[in-house]
Formats: sequence, structure tokens, C-alpha cells
Amino acid sequence: MSMRIRFCWTVSAFLSPGAAAQDMQCLFTANQGATVHIKYEYSTPDGTGVDYGTGFIVSPAGHVLTNAHVVSPQLKDLTINSAMVTVRPGSLLNPPVEASIVSRDHESDLALLKLPAAPANAPWPAVTIAAPGDIAVGAALSGLGFAGSADLALVPGGQKTAQNTIVEGQIKPWWQTNLAFSPGNSGSPVFGQYGTVVGMAVALNDRGQLITYVIPIARAQHLLSAAGVGSKKSAACAAYPVCQHPSHGIERYAIDEHKSNWGEWRGGGFNRTAACNDYLERLKKDYPGAVLTFIRNDEKSRDKGFRQFEYRYYCEFRRQENPVYVSKQSSACIEPEK
Repeated sequence: MSMRIRFCWTVSAFLSPGAAAQDMQCLFTANQGATVHIKYEYSTPDGTGVDYGTGFIVSPAGHVLTNAHVVSPQLKDLTINSAMVTVRPGSLLNPPVEASIVSRDHESDLALLKLPAAPANAPWPAVTIAAPGDIAVGAALSGLGFAGSADLALVPGGQKTAQNTIVEGQIKPWWQTNLAFSPGNSGSPVFGQYGTVVGMAVALNDRGQLITYVIPIARAQHLLSAAGVGSKKSAACAAYPVCQHPSHGIERYAIDEHKSNWGEWRGGGFNRTAACNDYLERLKKDYPGAVLTFIRNDEKSRDKGFRQFEYRYYCEFRRQENPVYVSKQSSACIEPEK
């Protein structure tokens, strides 16, 4: 049985048990302004056409990433007399902004658009692009998109379900997912658990239930580089794992004990401070990785007769070693160990 692939323009939600918890309200709020509705209008010698899709702003200068098929006629080899692309950032209720097409990569189904200067020459809001690197099958995904003629919609709780897919006998470098894409929203940003854009919605399989496809954002690196866009490991609304890290602070030490010593009897010319400094140097040699904290000192004296006195000194330090760091969620949990 042949597989029917339908390109999609919007993304809705499927909640997967066990998916990483993420603050979806935060994700929507943080990225709403950078997600745009796209309208592509064109005229041919035989008439006019119009298509709709989604894209996302990737730079403060107003570069927009979307699918090439969103800003191209559905029929190939058409003679195009004129064409216009307009976007509405954040909501269908916002005024349209005319955009220009910088480049199309039909092989990868990617396109880069450019918006004019934002009002008052302010920077355009932009999503955060994920740092290079693949994500594992089973990883949590979510997103935003304009579903059909509806306004911007949240896409909570899906998963990456396969690394690649095969379309009409050809391997496609698309991830398979169980995100419930709907016709009308190709180009939607797909977010990983760290709040960064890891991919872009592209198509759905009409002959399967919740079998949909995402272009990994790494496939758009040439367009992102052309727009001067960098990447980060995490962004707002990240769902970090729990870990123990030095930046979280020390909860306790695995070794926490007091070390003390009464020195030998000795004549005058010495004192508590000198004796304890000597003892501290011995402790540093015995426990080179320890934190040593002074606690207290003391002394005893005795008269050996003929006004000859001897002294004995006591020194006490706290030895703390092998720190146990506080367990919590933070960006440090995804940084490589140094």
C-alpha cells in the first residue's frame, strides 16, 4: 500500500505519558510574538492562487524560517506573473507585514524570508535555535502553529518516534513524531524540552494515526548562517533535568569530622598559633582535597622547677571532604562536565 503524504501547515497536541514536564503557558508566552502566520498570493496567466502557512522569526533583524512549499505554488512549472508574501506576527488579529523571499531550498523544503524594520526600529522577537546535536528517539516535543484558519495554537506533549522516514521508497531526513499536525500549518516551530527550536513541522501521513514528520533544525543551518543566527543549549521555559552541580551550592560533605591533637611538651619560645599552623600543614599533606576550618586551641603548662616551664598546645580543625551538591533543576544539568 502506498503512503499518502500530505504537507501540513498547523500543529495541534497529543499528550504522551511520561513526556518531560514543561511549562506550556510559558512556552506560548515566550514565543508567541516570534511565530508568524504566512499568506502567499500569486498570479499566473490563468488566474490567481493563495496558500497559507506558519513560520518563525529567527533573528532580531526579522529573518523568518518556513517551508519552501509554503511560499511556492502547489503546482510545478507554473508561470508566475507576480507574488506577494504577508505575515502576521503572533496572531491573526495583528496587522499584516509584507515580507520578501531571501532564498528557497526546495530539496530540503526550507525557505528564508525577511521582514522590514520593526515599528520604532525595535528588534523583532525571535525564537532560540537549538545548539547542534541530535535528540534521542522518545524525546519530548511541543510547538506552536496556526491551525487552518484558526489563531495561533499551542502544541503540547508529543514525542520523536523515529529517526527517519521513507516516502515513496526514498529515505527522508525527517523525524517521525506523534504530534497531531493538521493541514494548513507547515513551517511551525517544534520545541525540545530545553525551550529551543529543534525542528519544523512539514508533513503528515494520512494513512496512519499520529504519524507526522519534522525537519530537524540542523537541516536549516545554511539558511541560519546566512541570516547570522546562532544557537544556544537552552531558552526560556526549559524543562531541565534534576542533577547535583557545584553551581547549586553544597548541601553537605560526605566526610565531615573534627581532627585534633595535643602536641608534645616543649620549652618556652613557642605559642598556640605557631603550634596550630604546624598541625594545619600536617593535615593539608594528609588530606590534600579537604576544606580545613580552625575550631579552637588550648594550652597546658607545667613547672619543672627552678622556674623552668614547659608548654603543651592543643589544636582542633574541622575536616570537610567530598562535597555533596544540592539537587535541583537548572541549566547546569545539561552542560558537559569540565
